[in-house]
Amino acid sequence: MALGQEILGVLEAIRADVKSYADSKKYYLISHDTEPDLIPRFPSLAYFVSAISVSPSALNLGGSYEFTATIILYKKLPLNQDAQPDEEVADIINYFVGKGYEIASVGLEDTSVGSALLRRVEISIKLSKLLR
Repeated sequence: MALGQEILGVLEAIRADVKSYADSKKYYLISHDTEPDLIPRFPSLAYFVSAISVSPSALNLGGSYEFTATIILYKKLPLNQDAQPDEEVADIINYFVGKGYEIASVGLEDTSVGSALLRRVEISIKLSKLLR
Protein backbone atom coordinates (compact mmCIF):
# COMPACT_ATOMS: atom_id res chain seq x y z
CA MET A 1 0.00 0.00 0.00
CA ALA A 2 1.32 3.48 -0.85
CA LEU A 3 2.23 5.84 1.97
CA GLY A 4 -0.54 8.28 1.02
CA GLN A 5 -3.13 5.53 1.23
CA GLU A 6 -1.82 4.44 4.65
CA ILE A 7 -2.09 8.00 5.98
CA LEU A 8 -5.61 8.33 4.60
CA GLY A 9 -6.52 4.99 6.17
CA VAL A 10 -5.38 6.14 9.62
CA LEU A 11 -7.21 9.46 9.25
CA GLU A 12 -10.40 7.62 8.29
CA ALA A 13 -10.02 5.29 11.28
CA ILE A 14 -9.73 8.29 13.62
CA ARG A 15 -12.80 9.90 12.05
CA ALA A 16 -14.69 6.63 12.43
CA ASP A 17 -13.73 6.43 16.13
CA VAL A 18 -15.00 9.97 16.74
CA LYS A 19 -18.23 9.35 14.83
CA SER A 20 -18.78 6.05 16.63
CA TYR A 21 -18.37 7.77 19.99
CA ALA A 22 -20.73 10.60 19.02
CA ASP A 23 -23.35 8.12 17.78
CA SER A 24 -23.09 5.99 20.93
CA LYS A 25 -23.75 9.02 23.15
CA LYS A 26 -26.29 10.58 20.78
CA TYR A 27 -24.20 13.75 20.49
CA TYR A 28 -24.99 15.99 17.57
CA LEU A 29 -21.92 15.93 15.30
CA ILE A 30 -21.06 19.37 13.91
CA SER A 31 -18.30 20.98 11.88
CA HIS A 32 -15.35 22.12 13.98
CA ASP A 33 -15.71 25.71 12.79
CA THR A 34 -19.41 26.09 13.69
CA GLU A 35 -20.04 29.24 15.69
CA PRO A 36 -21.38 28.33 19.15
CA ASP A 37 -24.50 30.49 18.74
CA LEU A 38 -25.36 28.54 15.54
CA ILE A 39 -25.23 25.07 17.11
CA PRO A 40 -28.71 23.60 16.56
CA ARG A 41 -28.70 21.01 19.36
CA PHE A 42 -26.81 20.17 22.56
CA PRO A 43 -24.74 18.32 23.52
CA SER A 44 -22.74 18.62 20.32
CA LEU A 45 -19.38 17.20 19.35
CA ALA A 46 -16.96 18.66 16.79
CA TYR A 47 -13.48 17.55 15.75
CA PHE A 48 -10.61 18.06 13.36
CA VAL A 49 -7.67 15.79 12.60
CA SER A 50 -4.08 16.50 11.55
CA ALA A 51 -1.00 14.41 10.82
CA ILE A 52 2.67 15.31 10.99
CA SER A 53 5.82 13.43 10.17
CA VAL A 54 8.06 12.95 13.19
CA SER A 55 10.95 11.30 11.36
CA PRO A 56 12.99 12.74 8.47
CA SER A 57 12.64 9.61 6.34
CA ALA A 58 8.86 9.89 6.31
CA LEU A 59 8.86 12.15 3.28
CA ASN A 60 9.87 9.39 0.89
CA LEU A 61 10.08 6.04 2.62
CA GLY A 62 7.48 6.06 5.33
CA GLY A 63 8.40 6.50 8.95
CA SER A 64 6.85 7.64 12.16
CA TYR A 65 3.76 9.85 12.03
CA GLU A 66 1.84 11.54 14.80
CA PHE A 67 -1.87 11.96 14.23
CA THR A 68 -3.68 14.48 16.41
CA ALA A 69 -7.41 14.94 16.74
CA THR A 70 -8.98 17.79 18.63
CA ILE A 71 -12.40 16.87 19.95
CA ILE A 72 -14.67 19.67 21.09
CA LEU A 73 -17.70 19.03 23.29
CA TYR A 74 -20.36 21.74 23.56
CA LYS A 75 -23.16 21.55 26.08
CA LYS A 76 -25.49 23.91 27.90
CA LEU A 77 -25.64 23.99 31.69
CA PRO A 78 -27.65 25.96 34.26
CA LEU A 79 -25.92 29.16 35.39
CA ASN A 80 -25.30 27.73 38.87
CA GLN A 81 -23.38 24.68 37.52
CA ASP A 82 -19.88 24.18 38.91
CA ALA A 83 -17.14 24.87 36.35
CA GLN A 84 -15.27 21.60 36.93
CA PRO A 85 -14.78 18.79 34.42
CA ASP A 86 -17.69 16.41 34.53
CA GLU A 87 -18.42 12.76 33.87
CA GLU A 88 -18.88 13.33 30.13
CA VAL A 89 -15.31 14.63 29.87
CA ALA A 90 -13.98 11.63 31.79
CA ASP A 91 -16.04 9.34 29.55
CA ILE A 92 -14.56 10.85 26.37
CA ILE A 93 -11.04 10.50 27.78
CA ASN A 94 -11.62 6.89 28.87
CA TYR A 95 -13.10 5.95 25.48
CA PHE A 96 -10.16 7.22 23.47
CA VAL A 97 -7.51 5.94 25.89
CA GLY A 98 -9.22 2.54 25.60
CA LYS A 99 -8.85 2.81 21.81
CA GLY A 100 -5.07 3.34 22.12
CA TYR A 101 -4.88 7.14 21.93
CA GLU A 102 -2.83 9.35 24.24
CA ILE A 103 -4.39 12.44 25.80
CA ALA A 104 -2.30 15.49 24.83
CA SER A 105 -4.35 18.19 26.54
CA VAL A 106 -7.73 19.05 28.01
CA GLY A 107 -9.19 22.55 28.14
CA LEU A 108 -12.46 23.71 29.65
CA GLU A 109 -14.23 27.01 29.08
CA ASP A 110 -17.63 28.15 30.33
CA THR A 111 -19.32 31.24 28.89
CA SER A 112 -22.64 32.79 29.77
CA VAL A 113 -25.35 32.60 27.11
CA GLY A 114 -28.48 34.21 28.45
CA SER A 115 -29.89 32.06 31.25
CA ALA A 116 -27.39 29.22 30.76
CA LEU A 117 -23.71 28.43 30.53
CA LEU A 118 -22.17 27.14 27.33
CA ARG A 119 -19.45 24.67 28.25
CA ARG A 120 -16.76 24.11 25.63
CA VAL A 121 -14.37 21.26 26.37
CA GLU A 122 -11.42 20.76 24.03
CA ILE A 123 -9.59 17.43 24.23
CA SER A 124 -6.55 16.77 22.07
CA ILE A 125 -5.73 13.12 21.45
CA LYS A 126 -2.64 11.66 19.77
CA LEU A 127 -2.00 8.46 17.90
CA SER A 128 1.53 7.57 16.80
CA LYS A 129 1.96 5.18 13.87
CA LEU A 130 4.90 3.75 12.00
CA LEU A 131 4.02 3.74 8.29
CA ARG A 132 6.03 2.15 5.53
